[in-house]
Amino acid sequence: MPENDVQIQSAKRSVTAGLPAGLIVALPGFALVALVAMLVILFGFLDASHYTTLANLLTPDPAAAAGTVSLAGGAEGVTLSIVILVVFYGIQTTSSRYSPRIIDIFTRNPLNALVFTFALASILYTFLVRAEIRPNYVPMWSVALAVVFALANFAILLPYVIYIFDIMRAESLIKGIRKRATRDIRKSVTGRRGRDGVMTCLSQITDIVFGSIQLGDVPVSIYGVEALSRFVADDYLRVKKKLRPEWFHVGHSDLPGASDQILAEVNRARTWVEYLILSSFVDFVGLTPVHRKEAVHAIALATRDIGLAAIEVGDPEVADLSVRFFNTYLRTAITRTAPTFASSTMNEYRRLAIGALEWRPDISVESAAHLLRYGRHFDESGMPAIFGAAAEDVADLAIEAQGRDPEVTRRLALLLVRNLQDLIPTARPIGLNGLFKAVAKLAFWAMASDAKDVSGILVEGIAWAPPDFVDGALNRMESMRSGLFWEVNERVIAFDWVEEPLRAQIPRLRAALKRAHGGGGAEELTAEPAAGMVMTDLIAPTQPSLPVIPANGKRAVVPEQQGANTPAQ
Repeated sequence: MPENDVQIQSAKRSVTAGLPAGLIVALPGFALVALVAMLVILFGFLDASHYTTLANLLTPDPAAAAGTVSLAGGAEGVTLSIVILVVFYGIQTTSSRYSPRIIDIFTRNPLNALVFTFALASILYTFLVRAEIRPNYVPMWSVALAVVFALANFAILLPYVIYIFDIMRAESLIKGIRKRATRDIRKSVTGRRGRDGVMTCLSQITDIVFGSIQLGDVPVSIYGVEALSRFVADDYLRVKKKLRPEWFHVGHSDLPGASDQILAEVNRARTWVEYLILSSFVDFVGLTPVHRKEAVHAIALATRDIGLAAIEVGDPEVADLSVRFFNTYLRTAITRTAPTFASSTMNEYRRLAIGALEWRPDISVESAAHLLRYGRHFDESGMPAIFGAAAEDVADLAIEAQGRDPEVTRRLALLLVRNLQDLIPTARPIGLNGLFKAVAKLAFWAMASDAKDVSGILVEGIAWAPPDFVDGALNRMESMRSGLFWEVNERVIAFDWVEEPLRAQIPRLRAALKRAHGGGGAEELTAEPAAGMVMTDLIAPTQPSLPVIPANGKRAVVPEQQGANTPAQ
């Protein structure tokens, strides 16, 4: 936009800044009436110069008064009819586009009742004044007031149409609904309001988002998702502990379609509001076209914000629920064969894990395990590039954790290595390459940072891989001169790219691998994962125990009679 246009827009905003919204809407109508009145007075004086005063000019005889009042009343009636037709057409169009619940929003607006009441009262008053006029009598004050009412009616009705179409915009509806939900939740804290109002508001926003996704109106759907997440993060979670216990008890009528187990869980954890919103997010992911990944990114971002807000206020149930729903989004992406959804979802999942490092490191480790697990399922479903992206997210998380909780970094390094050793025989080349590069880059960082315990784990894990595969991968990483991937994708940077400061660690890694193959110089990986590590696959729970990496780089054999959690000898 040119600089002059920007200045003009700023000047317009400064003129109306601080004025009530209703006054801003009515200003054009009053300006029109004022202009017409000014023209009448001006040209009236020019045409009737023999009248010495304004009162003489505007004082009507009985016939003129009767005609003026009759015309004003008829014009008001016609104008009101047109306004009602246009307004209700707009309401019907909006309700059919998004949700029939929109009609309830219109009936709740007191301004609508005020405008129509004033218009009808003005018309009725005009008719009554017309009945008072006689051939020899003119009720001047009544006629003047009727004319003033008519002018005010014309000044209000036409801008009112603009106002209605403005509030019927989806963004305006969502904004107003969220404000009402915030008021209702505050009244619920004091016991003046039940949960029905909050449920209605959430359902209305959900309906609008559903309708906008079906119509391809992605900006509206994103705005609705953001409004739902901000309501939970900024309004609801901050007052949740003040609500009465019975407020959290829901049944099948409150959550239609929910199983008895879900109802029992949300009643136990007091999470029906969060569950209602996050489960609607799952439906949005399932409905969004695969080429509109920005909507899914907004959902992932909203879920991350809810999880971080829950950690901030000390609500572990909601934080854990956010993790579970992130996993559900990834499962939906796998089911729909939508790898474009996975990258943005995993990125926000990683950011949630980073935000949880200080207060909930268990969530960080669990999230990393889930990222790798679902990355493996993407690989098995024919989308191997997602596996590498998941591994890089875990490696980035491990680097972030070093300054806050080094134990988390060590556990994540162990998790990456165990996935590498488990998948080398069966993984697709693209997925295996991405996983290996994530492990190698984390090893470069650990060597550069002098994190010997982490580098020992990673070097031992890399040494377990076939030497030809490792040499080829390191050669590509060492020789690559441009980090941009040759196709346009979500990650932009190729898996083989290593930043210059870390590239200097490649010779050190080669030397460490030679020592590891020679039987010394690197720490031996323990047979058991770190305490609290989530190793059981929630999707395929019957997994064999992971092989153990001995110091000589050969696969250890686990006897068949050992259980899944029994370490190899």
